[in-house]
Amino acid sequence: MSVLYESNEGIALITIDRADKRNAINPAVAQGLTDAWVRFAESDDLVAILTGAGNDAFCVGADLKDLPGEVWQALPNFAVPCDKPIIAAVSGYVIGAGASMALYSDIVIASESASFIYPEAKVGMFQGIMGGFPKKMPFGVGLEWTTTGEPMSAQRAYEIGFVNKLTPVGEQVNEAMALARKIAVNAPLVVRTMKRLALETLPRSPMDEFYPQKRRLEAIAQSQDAQEGVNAFREKRPPRFQGR
Repeated sequence: MSVLYESNEGIALITIDRADKRNAINPAVAQGLTDAWVRFAESDDLVAILTGAGNDAFCVGADLKDLPGEVWQALPNFAVPCDKPIIAAVSGYVIGAGASMALYSDIVIASESASFIYPEAKVGMFQGIMGGFPKKMPFGVGLEWTTTGEPMSAQRAYEIGFVNKLTPVGEQVNEAMALARKIAVNAPLVVRTMKRLALETLPRSPMDEFYPQKRRLEAIAQSQDAQEGVNAFREKRPPRFQGR
């Protein structure tokens, strides 16, 4: 399993389990994360923690030797809408799509070794997702970070509000778990409504609108009804749609 899902006391711990590859996202990780977000959204779990195995890297982005394709589907709060809190517990390298996962998590707990890097401007590739950075950091600071591709230290990320709390290396998951427990004992309807209203108040980038719609359209294109429509046309008969 490239992505682990553990549930305990209303808290889901979701772990990218590729420490030997610095938790780079390959097709298995992308699908595993997508499945995890669907499972969390539909489960009785109240809070989720997203982390990466080990302390050297939370996630270094896409695996260039085994490209994952649609990375956006792996992001929290993106392809799978969710009004339950999601905490990212990060350490070491937080690069590319790894930085995007931190951006789209609701709360970020980082070890003092965390280094946030968004290198797309240096490599000439950009899917638009990080265009939503103003929801988590001041415009000028975020624009400098994304357009230079230079690392942002954990301390700097904390100072600008991107990171909620810093911990010693190795303590980031424990700290996230302590915070998750505080949230999980509170009234679920209130917690979920608070997050939903807050998300509706935040600015949304064009990509925030585009990718969720793309997912819905792709689901239609891959549905049984779509295949039934094609078959019915070929067989010159009325289609028998079943809504799936």
